[in-house]
Amino acid sequence: MKRFFYIAVLLFVTSFTVYAQHNFTVEAPNVVSADETFRVVFTADGKISDFDWPGSSDFDVVWGPQSGSSSSVSIINGKRTSSFSETYTYVLQPKKEGKFTIPAATCKLGKKTYASGSVTVEVVKAQGNAASQSPSQGSGGGSNDYTASESVPAVSGKDCFIRMLLSKTSVVKGEPIVATIKIYTKSDISGFDDVKFPDYNGFWSQELQSPQKIEFHRENVNGSIYNVALLRSNLLIAQQTGTLTINPAEVGVVLRVRGESSGNSIFDDFFDNYNTVHKKLTTPAVSVKVRPLPSGAPASFKGGVGQYKMSVRLSRDSIKSNEAASLIIKITGEGNIALLDAPEINLPADFEVYDTKATNNVTNGTKGMSGTRTFEVPFIPRSRGSYKIDPISYSYYDNSKGRYETLSSDTIYVNVSKGSDVAGGGVAVQGVNRKDVKTLSDDIRFITTGDPHLRKIGSSFVGSLLFYLIAGLILLVAVAAGLLLKSVSARRMDIAGTRNRKASKMARKRLRQAENFMKQDLYSAFYEELHKAVLGYVSDKLTIPMAGLSKENIAERLLERSVTEDTVKSFSDIIDACEYARYAPDSTHKEMENIYGQAVKAVSDIESEIRSPKQPGKTSANAAIVITLLVALASPVFKAKADPVVDTLWSQANRAYTEGSYDTALPKYKAIVEQDGLASPELYCNIGDCYFKMSQISDAILYYEKALKLDPSFADAENNLAICQARIVDRIDVLPEFFLTKWTRKLKYSMSSNAWAWISLILLSVTAILLLVYFYGRSGRVAALVFSCIFFALTLCSAGLSFSEKRDAAVQNTAIVMQPAATVKSSPGDSGNDVFVIHEGIKVNVLDTLGDWTKIEISDGRQGWLPESYITKI
Repeated sequence: MKRFFYIAVLLFVTSFTVYAQHNFTVEAPNVVSADETFRVVFTADGKISDFDWPGSSDFDVVWGPQSGSSSSVSIINGKRTSSFSETYTYVLQPKKEGKFTIPAATCKLGKKTYASGSVTVEVVKAQGNAASQSPSQGSGGGSNDYTASESVPAVSGKDCFIRMLLSKTSVVKGEPIVATIKIYTKSDISGFDDVKFPDYNGFWSQELQSPQKIEFHRENVNGSIYNVALLRSNLLIAQQTGTLTINPAEVGVVLRVRGESSGNSIFDDFFDNYNTVHKKLTTPAVSVKVRPLPSGAPASFKGGVGQYKMSVRLSRDSIKSNEAASLIIKITGEGNIALLDAPEINLPADFEVYDTKATNNVTNGTKGMSGTRTFEVPFIPRSRGSYKIDPISYSYYDNSKGRYETLSSDTIYVNVSKGSDVAGGGVAVQGVNRKDVKTLSDDIRFITTGDPHLRKIGSSFVGSLLFYLIAGLILLVAVAAGLLLKSVSARRMDIAGTRNRKASKMARKRLRQAENFMKQDLYSAFYEELHKAVLGYVSDKLTIPMAGLSKENIAERLLERSVTEDTVKSFSDIIDACEYARYAPDSTHKEMENIYGQAVKAVSDIESEIRSPKQPGKTSANAAIVITLLVALASPVFKAKADPVVDTLWSQANRAYTEGSYDTALPKYKAIVEQDGLASPELYCNIGDCYFKMSQISDAILYYEKALKLDPSFADAENNLAICQARIVDRIDVLPEFFLTKWTRKLKYSMSSNAWAWISLILLSVTAILLLVYFYGRSGRVAALVFSCIFFALTLCSAGLSFSEKRDAAVQNTAIVMQPAATVKSSPGDSGNDVFVIHEGIKVNVLDTLGDWTKIEISDGRQGWLPESYITKI
């Protein structure tokens, strides 16, 4: 039942698909010069609408916005992928030096609004010939290869150089350092050669970053803009003390520089001439001062430098003598953690200790190494008893505090219970209980003592009156909901009806405004607003155009709607009073209160006396009443009456089995089947358990097979059947079958027929909801139609599996051999030749029956004839 619940929840969840979020980003250089123009590009991975960028007061917009789009389609191994992006580009120029923030842009992608995020740009002083935004191969003009020439401009050490940057130059022994080598250039680099990195002698070294593709970005170096790229990054840990020198790094670069014009051709004014220059770049040697660790290190110091924590635990809570276990010490923190040595551990003398195993789960970063180093100490206690493992101490040097720190664990008490006399042998392994594996045939699972879920033999939920009634109710509710949604949609489209329903609300609003004018003694405004209120009310209520309003027309229409003559006359007097007030002198406040009260009463009387039109939702309401009556009539179908006799037999049989009286429990279980005609997988499995305990294996197999025929996913019967099959004499191979047939059967038998039936009803409900969304929804109609088709197909598949499993349970085409030894004949009768011999407990397929003989087939495909009394059909 739990499996059915999880699958139902999963199907509901998958019916509401969450679409992927879009990305909207901004790109701009992080540093520019004051005399330079640069691009700001906003990029989205979808179609942009309502793009808005407020601009920046710190920059002038030289050009833009310019929009563009790109798309691509690729097919790899038959899988088609596509992408689309749209951009908005601005060209900006700074107004002054400093650091400025370019504000975020916003746009709509689909129905959702996205923001790009802001970006900070540093503006430095004018560079003259500003560096380009990134090194490029360039195009245009000739390209001549020179190493040195008078016509080739020299590239100074300020135009292109490399640096080695150290996170620290003064450390203690064992403290991590990050060494980074970067290249800085103002010229275009077209290639590298003769690259040589330092050996880092005297240091433990591990590579952090070694990019295969050199990527440049801009940086401000002492007020000048350079294109900078990372060449190599290493983590260093000094293993010696004193002053350690890091050898220079050497990099050969190929630069493209603009040559001087020869002045011999008019085309020199239109094309640039580029030349290739080879230049060797080196870093100066760098020295690192490594101080020795302070004296007075604790005895438990194992070379750790950084900040650490420690935890100690046993691999198992329960330990027996001669069984393996482990003591696990975890050191967690930041520093030279991968180089830590194991702490000193003193285990009891009666423990046989094996070699310590160390494992790392470490991440290398810009601040050094961080993570966990685990030490596992395997041991085997040779005698039972209570033992104590003394606290484990571990000291390290905290370089942030400049002193040694000591970690200590609690005392661990170990209770070792009695185990096998001889160890399982071999080397101890963490978490392995080295004992003999119990064989499968030791014992079966205990009987079911809860609800047996009994039902009449041959009955099934799928195809029953209840199944079709629930399916019909689902469809009827869907139709009623459709009618209701249709009436709601019609009411929305009925403009006149909407005005009629809102007439009273609009009248009250105008009357309140007239009341405000009355309180302020605004004579003309009061009567004008009151006149609008009463005429607007009858126009909306009676659906009369304003041009067609007259006292005679209003009175006639009100009388037709069963409004009394007194109310009609009062309403006409109000109209006369409002019209007369335009030409009469100002009236007193008392008169305005009287006419206002008369108007409120007239509108209220008309609202209560007028005859209501036919409600458009009446049909839907009638349908809802019918559904309610059907549900009320169907409620007895859902109720199951408990039989006291059956409950008594079930309880007595369970109690007898628990007490070990299997021969007493068996007839009580079978009485439920034979006398009351009830069955269930739980009942058949309990009968099989009784036969198993009485050593009647063939009968036990028969009833386990009966249980699995009702519910092929019943785990208890499947487990107990495997135990019984391990005890039968014959071992027969099974013929291979087509993989689709195997997969279909496995899917069908993964749940019971009833479970598949309920899933089909749930899927039918989801299909009906999606169809309502398609016909009456305002958005997502195409997706609703697609998913409704998918869920309807799943509904048919689930119902088909349920009906198929029901048919399998009804067909008696398999049997169990009950004879201790049965000789299979080539033909019916004793005159047939002996073909092969099978023994009790074997499952066979029944192919044909002739008289007292039955044609059978075993799982390896062999066929023959047996007396019908030798087998019992499942």
